[in-house]
Amino acid sequence: MASGVNEGNERWRSGEVIPAAGAEASPQFRMEEVVKRTGLTPRAIRYYEELGLVHPSGRTAGGFRLFTESDIASLLRVNELQTLLGFSLAEVKQTLRVDAIRAEVREAYFGTNDPTERRDLLDQAFGLIQSQIRIIDERMARLAKLREEQQERLDRIRARQEQLAGERGEPAVTDESRPGNDGA
Repeated sequence: MASGVNEGNERWRSGEVIPAAGAEASPQFRMEEVVKRTGLTPRAIRYYEELGLVHPSGRTAGGFRLFTESDIASLLRVNELQTLLGFSLAEVKQTLRVDAIRAEVREAYFGTNDPTERRDLLDQAFGLIQSQIRIIDERMARLAKLREEQQERLDRIRARQEQLAGERGEPAVTDESRPGNDGA
């Protein structure tokens, strides 16, 4: 395992930078470690940074980006929103903005004992979450419509297969005998 000390007097070990004594206590990771942990390419990470979707926590004396666990979680969140929900980068940015506002609202809620202020903060959080649910519902509706269209195409193909089988005097094609059916 490689290790050493850089010009900023930071110790490092295989991609992880450990702050010098008296510095911030949370470990910071260089790009190569973040790439391994997230499965993203360095180019994608830099692009997300350019768009303002993520912000590395710092840089080494040599200019290398440094990421904390929180930064890595943000990268994973961006990737999840894109791959799982199919969000555009603009939608990802909006979702991250809402997440940040919710975090501020949460902090303000726990920072006050005033019942009126707390109620207002809960109302604000409620509205933010409702807006996110609407976005997800819209996405799910579009996916359901796409699935329905694909099912209709599949049904038309089945009907044509059955028609051809009937014209040729062959037995009807069953789901189990169809090509590509692996029994799942």
